[in-house]
Amino acid sequence: MLSTSYSILDILDLLRNTPFIVGVVSFLTAQTMKVIIKRDLKYFFSYGGMPSGHTATVTGLTWSIARCLGFSSPVTALSAIFLIIIMMDSVKLRPAVKKSLGHNWLEAFVGFLIGTFIAHIFPAKLTLW
Repeated sequence: MLSTSYSILDILDLLRNTPFIVGVVSFLTAQTMKVIIKRDLKYFFSYGGMPSGHTATVTGLTWSIARCLGFSSPVTALSAIFLIIIMMDSVKLRPAVKKSLGHNWLEAFVGFLIGTFIAHIFPAKLTLW
């Protein structure tokens, strides 16, 4: 049975969750690369551009979940489907709405590489405390 009351310590457990940490670090890495490439801090909070921060985040999350739970896990499958949807949205849907919101395939692929790299430099299970 799930508990409906949470303490701050329960919420802080999220910071011990390897896939969560990998996803956040992947996002921060991709967004920092945007700032370095564009030489402008405003790109840290931007949509679109090189590389895709959304793709990096979900790729890191997916690889990390797969490494923690195994490739046959239903959670890994869910995350992999989520990754496909995010990538298709960023390359196909968002640019159709507004060009500056989306990515091209190269930007999404570089985001994929960033997420893959970050997920593999972290151990499968972090032991922070």
